Parts: sequence; C-alpha cells; structure tokens
Amino acid sequence: MSLSTQRALRVFAICYYAPPQLTPQAIQIGRQLYHLDAAVTLLHGRDPQFAPGYDQYPDFFERIEALAVPNPGPALPGLAHRAAQRLLPLYGSCPDAFGPWRRRAFAPALAALAARRPDALVSFGMPMSDHLLAHALKRRTGLPWLAHFSDPWADNPFHETNWLEHQVNARMEARVIGAADQVLFTSARTLALVMDKYPAAWRAKAAVLPHAWDMDHFAGPDPAVPAPAAAPRHLVRHVIRHIGACYGARSPEPLFAALRRIHERTPERLAGVQFEFVGHVSPVFLASASYRALPAGLVTLRGQVGYRSSLQLARAAAALLVIDAPSASASVFLPSKLVEYIGARRPVWGITPAGTSADLIAEWGQGAHNCAAPDDVEAIGRMLVAGIDALDARAATPFAGPEAVLGRYAPAEVAAGLKNAIEAAIARAPRTAAQGRAGWGVGDAA
Repeated sequence: MSLSTQRALRVFAICYYAPPQLTPQAIQIGRQLYHLDAAVTLLHGRDPQFAPGYDQYPDFFERIEALAVPNPGPALPGLAHRAAQRLLPLYGSCPDAFGPWRRRAFAPALAALAARRPDALVSFGMPMSDHLLAHALKRRTGLPWLAHFSDPWADNPFHETNWLEHQVNARMEARVIGAADQVLFTSARTLALVMDKYPAAWRAKAAVLPHAWDMDHFAGPDPAVPAPAAAPRHLVRHVIRHIGACYGARSPEPLFAALRRIHERTPERLAGVQFEFVGHVSPVFLASASYRALPAGLVTLRGQVGYRSSLQLARAAAALLVIDAPSASASVFLPSKLVEYIGARRPVWGITPAGTSADLIAEWGQGAHNCAAPDDVEAIGRMLVAGIDALDARAATPFAGPEAVLGRYAPAEVAAGLKNAIEAAIARAPRTAAQGRAGWGVGDAA
C-alpha cells in the first residue's frame, strides 16, 4: 500500500520563483504544485526585481502554504560587488547569484521541516541554488528528495562559463544528482544530456516529466487587454502571435529577415497578415535593418501583459510562433510556452533547431512543414508562406490538434506524474528520514 492511500502526502517544496511572479518557472511549478494531490509547503524567494504579473489561481495560497524568504542581494556590497564580478571567476556563477539567499533560507527551512514533518523534499531548478539548499536539508534530515530540472545545469549550452566555472558546476551537479533519490527532467534529450555521463545506478532514478498547460482555470473574461503599440493594418485576416520575451540568443531577427524577403519578392502573400509580439522585445532587435524595412503594421509590439491576458491573446490568434536560439546540435529544451500554445489549441509555427521543440511542433501539426532552423532564412520564409496558405485553406474550420498530445500535457496528467515521482523517491529511501530526524535542529549553514 502506498503512502498516499494511507493519508495525505506531505511535501516540502523549494522553488525560488513562485506566484505571483511573472516568470515561466513560477507559472509552471506553481501549476504543478497547485494540482498535486498532496499537502504542500512552498519555500520561495521574495525579490522586488520580479514584479507580480501572474494572475494565479484565486485559491492558490489557500491550497499551498507559502514560506517566503527575502533575497538579501549580492554577497558583497556596492563597489566590492562590482569588483568581484570583474575579478573573481566564481563569484555569482557557481551555480548562480542566489548563494546569499540559499544561506539565509536554510534556517527557516529547517525550522519549517521540524514543525511540519513532511514525507519528502522536492526542489525545482532554475535556479540551481534551490537544489543546493535541498541537498543541505537532505544531509541534515535524511528526508527522501526529488530534484526537478527545468534546464540542464553544467551542460547548459546557453550558459557561457570558463573552464573553472564549468568544473565547479559539474561537481555541484554530481553531488546533487548522486544524493537525490529521484531526478526529473522536462525532456528525454535533457535527461540523456545530463545523465549519460553518470553511473547506471544514477540513471535508473531519472525520469521525464514535461510542463503542463492549464486553460480551464484561466478561461474567464479578460479584464483589460492593452491595445497594440502600432495600429492594426486594414483588413487583417490572420494575426500570428509570439507570446513571451525576446532577449539574448532568442532573437526575432530571423523572422524579420524572412518577412523582408517575402515582402520584396511577393508582397501580396503578406496582405492581411499581422505578426504580433506580446511581451518584452529587446530594443537591440528593433534596430535591425530587416525590421526597419518592413511595412508599417506587418509586425506590431503589444508589450508585456498579465498572464491571463496572454492566454486570451493566444487563444484568439490564428497561429502561434515559437522562436528559439540556434543550436549546433539537436536542442534539448522544451519551452513551457510551447506547451501552453498546445493548451490554447492553436496551430504552432517554430523558428527552432532540430530537437525537442521541433519534434513536438511536428507532432502537434500532424506532419505539416511548420518548423525551420533559426539560421535558415529561406526555409523560414517557405514555412511562413506555407503556414499562411494553410490558414487561408482552413478558413472557418477550427484547428484540431491530436487529443493524445493535448492530454499528455494536461495539468492533472503532469501532476499525477509528479506525485508518482515523489512516491518513487520515498520508496527508494525508506529508512533515511527516520535516521535523520534526530538532527533536525536549526543552525548549520547551507
């Protein structure tokens, strides 16, 4: 008989980003914990730089007991902090800048564990400091521990580190994965990237749990959807939207370049079509020659909106656009945005390298040619023209993606998978919690 059939499962979760912060991690992990069949205590950060914007479930904090620990900021003050950033190779990079928060959170976390006596620890990274905090708590209490990775750690291709930083992060990652009783990744490719270098016994405790969508709890009327920054074009028949921020390597420039070529060669193909960006777009992208060459109204910028508004806009779009960073090899990443696009039940087009996202977009589109690599502008142009033609051909017929794909990412399905993984961690470490509870005192640093 499993523990959950005897009484409610008690879980102590660590996730720095939590509702109502408008970050992908806060939305996705908050969603899984909300739907989890368990009594959850959530330890998270309080950070003024991440403003509220996620219109979370109205009863979220009735179902989830939240324990907020303020972020004390950099380890060093003022000029010393700036000097350390330039001169110390490991400062704020191993694994991240949240070391001061992790150390501050250890004592209140330990006190909460002693008071609540949970059945398991669950930590969610990013940031990876969440896992280091859980590791310290695991060593003190012996509790069964599940470590969930939304992204790779030492092998993340988008984290530029020097040799020393990589080695230190790799050792930290190995300590965490070796000590955890169960490990989760959001895609099979991420699991393979991280776990193939470890012993088979460690690989046996790793599994895949994807992100989830949840439209049902956010289906009500939108109180205020802002008007677009630019006036809509006359006779717009198709609005294709990108939801979320564009920054760093996730650049809209390949889209702008492809649209420019289409407009120069066959402008009639773009008549009545509008591409809208919902969310922050880095100003550097808007200074490109391709963007400035586009006709007025072809691309509009709506800016950042609340979470509920973003879902309303996704549902109202003719198609939804994924833009990923280029990659020399198959991409391991599963963007939470892509899963929410599926939940919106809209066609999805991808400017993304081969890999996890491209595979899912193809499966959702049932074989349609709706993906192109970010570094292939001609292929992107062909994809856009084919997609527009498909929208015209479909006319008033509603788009219907495969129900099996939709169900795979449904919140109840994903939350059930999380609960199964927590129970697997408990089963794999049946004696450690009892052994460790004698040491549940407050005082050690993480």
